[in-house]
Parts: sequence; structure tokens; C-alpha cells
Amino acid sequence: MKRHWVFAVGLIAGALFLFANAGFVDLVSRLREKRHIEKLLVRLRADHEAFSKEWTQIQRDPAYTEYLIRKNLGYVKKGEVEYQLLKKEK
Repeated sequence: MKRHWVFAVGLIAGALFLFANAGFVDLVSRLREKRHIEKLLVRLRADHEAFSKEWTQIQRDPAYTEYLIRKNLGYVKKGEVEYQLLKKEK
């Protein structure tokens, strides 16, 4: 019975030492932030690679450049007619 009390007190003291310690809490916080930043870095590297490929395609392929201009800026060539379909509201 006495051993259980000693074990319980030791366990509580150890938990208080770890979790009430500002250094430990700071360490846990920094580890979480590091994991978040590493995930963000992986995503940003993938985005960078995709944008680099698209930039290369824009520089080398005039048809792709024209496609992007038409799609994003709404340009039409001389003599072309642009049709806009309106959605019917219920």
C-alpha cells in the first residue's frame, strides 16, 4: 500500500515537473510549429515546381500563352464573335 502512494506521488511530481515547466511547454509548442512549417514547405515546393513548369510552357508555347490570355482576360481575335450563355434563374 505504501509503495502505491510513493509511486503515485512520484508520478504526480514527474507530471508536474514536465507539464508545469515552461521550457517543456515551449518545446512542445515549437515541435508542433516545426511540423506545420515542414508541411507548408512541402506544399510550397510542389507549387513552385508546378509554377516553374507553367512558366516554361508560357515562354515556349505561343498557343498556350494565347489560350491563357483568352481564358483569363477574355480577349477575342478580330472577326470572332463571343457568345455568353446566361443561366436561367428559377
